[in-house]
Amino acid sequence: MPSRALAVLTLLLSGCLRKLPPPQDLLVTFLDVGQGDAALVRTPEDETVLLDTGHDARTARLLRREGVSKIDLLILSHSHDDHAGGLAAVAKAFRIDEIWYSGLDWKLRARHRLAKAGRVEMVRAGQQKQFHKLLLTVLHPEGGPASPRPRGDPVNNNSLVVKVVYGASQFLFPGDCELECWDELFRAHRPQLQAEVLKAAHHGSHNGTNSGVLLNVRPKTFIISCGRDNEYHHPHSIVLTLAQKLGAQILRIDRQGDIRCLGTQCAPGY
Repeated sequence: MPSRALAVLTLLLSGCLRKLPPPQDLLVTFLDVGQGDAALVRTPEDETVLLDTGHDARTARLLRREGVSKIDLLILSHSHDDHAGGLAAVAKAFRIDEIWYSGLDWKLRARHRLAKAGRVEMVRAGQQKQFHKLLLTVLHPEGGPASPRPRGDPVNNNSLVVKVVYGASQFLFPGDCELECWDELFRAHRPQLQAEVLKAAHHGSHNGTNSGVLLNVRPKTFIISCGRDNEYHHPHSIVLTLAQKLGAQILRIDRQGDIRCLGTQCAPGY
């Protein structure tokens, strides 16, 4: 490649990989990773948290576009590929200081990838992490590794359910928590479930959201991460009807692409 062309390419790449300045308020970006989940949390204090990695290397490319240079905490809700399939690419592209995972059904190769982080911890309800004004709290699953597996899909229902709080802004990330998992949450953590922004459990599936979920969380914004024309027909029409009856703003990644929330004011990305 001629030296001039190489210089131009280097300049373009450096522009694409530049580190963006921290946001003025909590910024949560629900990334368009297709039929999967990945959400990026950034604070004015320059902390970066990633919740799930989507299903492939697309997530790493989107994080570069967002100006990410390192990840302070990576939270893997569970081991299904649509939430953890992008782990290898993310671990290769970025320094990860700490990883939280649920501890159920992690295959040997995934454990090897987890080991690339500075600290790896299997977490349970009650675990917290404080970054200046940012507080992350695990609400599910309960107990230790010897605890019985929940009913229903054992992997989905062992999802890490994480509440993210920054000042007055509250977000709830339930992974692929199904209704059996929600029943456990109602018994153990009902007062802590309320949040202005709820990421729909299990991509808007009918077994991830019912009226009890919405009445306990009472979200003002309901964000559904699913792929365009996905084979599962997510989100379910019943879930959409329930959210509409509650009066929640419904935002869908399959129709609107990335969703960005500055504080709790959410809109399609720019």
